[in-house]
Amino acid sequence: MKVSASEGLSQQSKKINKRPQLAIDEAFKTGKSGIKIYIERPGHGEKTKDGSHVKVHYEGWLADNFKLFDSSRAKRSPFEFDLGKGSLIKGWEIALKDLRQGTKLQIKIPSKLAYGSQGVPSMGIPPNADLIFKIEVLKVS
Repeated sequence: MKVSASEGLSQQSKKINKRPQLAIDEAFKTGKSGIKIYIERPGHGEKTKDGSHVKVHYEGWLADNFKLFDSSRAKRSPFEFDLGKGSLIKGWEIALKDLRQGTKLQIKIPSKLAYGSQGVPSMGIPPNADLIFKIEVLKVS
């Protein structure tokens, strides 16, 4: 049975309103920007840099209640972007630099480096929401 991407995310959202499987807080390293990063598995492929075309799978949760708001896995379609072109939230631009293809990581992004005081109501992201992502870097070119 084929399920559309939006139905898949809707079904996954219904099932997942619990804390995602994350590393303990002490395992995260906090950068100068305030982003907390935990590398689950280092990659060994090409390294990301500004201008890299990157393909990832990701899942994103609200940090305060662990509500899933987006998932490329549920959509069954990896997300592709050009790093450093301003098409991502600032937190992703910072956290995804200098990662190797194959890396799996968890990031906690403060609201000021995500969607800030505007939020994204259409995605269920309220104003001033801190976000959590699990990301797998599938391809770097």
